[in-house]
Amino acid sequence: MIELESAAELLSAMVAIPSINPSFHRDGLPPAWFGEARMARFVADWLAAEGFAVSLDLVEEGRPNVVAELPGAPGAPTLLWEGHLDTVQVDGMEAPFTPRREGNLLFGRGAVDDKGCLATFMLALRELKRRGHTASAVTFLAAIDEEVTFKGVTHHLKTHGPYDGGVAGEPTGLDLYCACKGAVRWHIDVLGRAAHASRPHEGRNAITATGPLLDFLADYMARTQSRHSHPLLDPRTLTCTMIAGGDGPNSIPSKVRLTFDCRPLPDQTGSEIWEEIAAAVAGFAPPEGIRYVMHRPFIDAASMDVPTGAGIVTALSAAARAEGGTARILGASFGSDASSMTRAGTPTVIFGPGDIKAAHAIDEHVDLAAIVAAANALVRLAETFRV
Repeated sequence: MIELESAAELLSAMVAIPSINPSFHRDGLPPAWFGEARMARFVADWLAAEGFAVSLDLVEEGRPNVVAELPGAPGAPTLLWEGHLDTVQVDGMEAPFTPRREGNLLFGRGAVDDKGCLATFMLALRELKRRGHTASAVTFLAAIDEEVTFKGVTHHLKTHGPYDGGVAGEPTGLDLYCACKGAVRWHIDVLGRAAHASRPHEGRNAITATGPLLDFLADYMARTQSRHSHPLLDPRTLTCTMIAGGDGPNSIPSKVRLTFDCRPLPDQTGSEIWEEIAAAVAGFAPPEGIRYVMHRPFIDAASMDVPTGAGIVTALSAAARAEGGTARILGASFGSDASSMTRAGTPTVIFGPGDIKAAHAIDEHVDLAAIVAAANALVRLAETFRV
């Protein structure tokens, strides 16, 4: 039996261990707040104490994945349960790693994204082991680096799998997310010509030249929106998220770098939509003396599209409904390790306790009762999943 107080005790201990992704390093904060090593050791020790065979798989220096196995009977279907060890930054939070409880709500960085999901998997594994479960073989992966470049799950999938079904732990309110957009990011340099600010006519202002390009791209995306659609997802998007430029306060700027975030639907790869936008930019006439240089993507995260009739979807949906969840079949607006799992041949559903709106928030929190319900649903999944 999975008890609420067991969930509270486990999650409180996990929230109290900082594990900010090192990419979010901030000067002035304690170095021990960054990296997943301490969190990985806690998860590994907890599972080992429960009798699981556990390994720490080093992805890069100081950043290990945790892998635990619950063997099944010969020929049993295989499941991969995956959550991530890293969290985002803690800007604006007064005591991010002091777990605070209000009724059934537990607050703190990582409470819902993603330590609540890790706790859900761990409690479900313990319950299955106590029952002598062998109906399916379950691999549990606690991965590094989901918040940035998915290094942890990518590393694991190079040498393991594919599995018959996967669950990527993210806060979904016990609904099932079977599709998500990709995430592709690139730079466009706007190149002009420097001149003294007192004689602007002698230069070509790269900053003012960004306006026509941004207007063109917004119009292009609006005009082509109907070419691509998905029943579970909103239209694809292209957003300029960063701008950097200028040579000095008294100079006409000769260069501006624009950073774009593009979210393609599953019918386009990252390379395909980049090529499409690159061709559109190449066909757009810039202002006189201005050049646009579009760079290859520095991030290309795959989309995901698992059929709603897939075995992992129907089995988990039934299990979630049995535990009081609505188990709606939805599309995710956010990215996760699920895309990497699906691309590697493991049909995967995004599932877990809590509300995605609480993720990354100053008041991040999760309902402990939802953790218990989600863990019980995973137990049912492991016992009923067939291929």
